[in-house]
Amino acid sequence: MLKKTSELLHPELLANVVQQAEIVSRFQALPNLRLNKKPVKKEASILIPLCLVDDRINLLYTLRSSKLRNHRGQVSFPGGMKDSRDLSYESCAVREFEEETGVSKNFVQVWGRGKPIIPYAGPSITPIVGHIVDFSMDKLRPNSDEVAKVFTVPIETISCNHNRKHTQFRSNYTMPVFQNGDDTVWGITAIITHLFLVALLPGAYNARLPFIKKYEAKLT
Repeated sequence: MLKKTSELLHPELLANVVQQAEIVSRFQALPNLRLNKKPVKKEASILIPLCLVDDRINLLYTLRSSKLRNHRGQVSFPGGMKDSRDLSYESCAVREFEEETGVSKNFVQVWGRGKPIIPYAGPSITPIVGHIVDFSMDKLRPNSDEVAKVFTVPIETISCNHNRKHTQFRSNYTMPVFQNGDDTVWGITAIITHLFLVALLPGAYNARLPFIKKYEAKLT
């Protein structure tokens, strides 16, 4: 029986460590995602930050600055390369969150981590789940060298079928795309969003992505 998203997203979730552990357990149980077979040489970590906005649980995203060399102008989760300062993937994710948003990492309550994702190119990405305590947009001080803006989206909004689209590639795979006005979530960030929603909203979020086995060109 399908559940309503609102039933799974009560604000009390952000204080319920038992439910949080169950969500992380489902996240970790998802299949491995490895999109290339090359040895991993570099590692990165991102934070999937949940926060409460107007009594609704939101996801927080950043829009990457046009000053950056890679992936400029794209929507992403806060995160970056793991380096010698970082004792763990979790410490890397919250450090990058603080550097990008200006919100102290002490306000991040970490729930746990998902499996590393190996994209087609670049470092492996370990997603860390957590929520921001006492979140307020007024606390944001984005680093303009890295971030053009920080924004939040209600999970009920981004997870609904109306806002989730897809792109099918000729190499026989489909990727999710989430529409949010001018801030479209696509690429690896959309994949991570999709996987997390599968774990967060069992029985409410449609995990199946459309796939057409064979496209046929129409003669004009």
